[in-house]
Amino acid sequence: MRSLLLFLFLVPLVSPAQNSKRFQRALLSNSERAMDHWMKREIHRVRNGQLVTTPSGGYAEHHSTHDSLVAFLRRQTGVEDAAWDKCLNKIAIWPGHSTIGMRWRNGAVAHERCWIVQEGIPGTINLFGWRPKVRKNREYLKYLRAVDRPGSVEQQRQYCAEWAR
Repeated sequence: MRSLLLFLFLVPLVSPAQNSKRFQRALLSNSERAMDHWMKREIHRVRNGQLVTTPSGGYAEHHSTHDSLVAFLRRQTGVEDAAWDKCLNKIAIWPGHSTIGMRWRNGAVAHERCWIVQEGIPGTINLFGWRPKVRKNREYLKYLRAVDRPGSVEQQRQYCAEWAR
């Protein structure tokens, strides 16, 4: 009985990893909806980010999360390029937003899509203009939406090339 319980507790620890078979199935389905669903699940899986401790407290950082996701996307067959907007100057307001872009090809058809991710969830709700605080703020990633932006991956590469100079 104890071994069965131990097995049931350890199985979920093995499964949360970037699954290339699932990604390939979504990529080959010729459906942008399937890619959106895969990206939403992946962002939700890694939503906590990396905890950085400081003498006065700590905060969650999501740069390494985005970097590992983009590196995984670049390694997959069928994906031409992937990038996120790490070199873009953004206003420092909370919650921040990031854009992850990917260019892939299915046969002769090329697709380029961007996924917008919010970096933090405020603890307020909007009730007809009144915003009561109902819970504490969370430093989670939240999938917002997907948009078609042709040329966005190349534009991110140019931003990083200009920033490196």
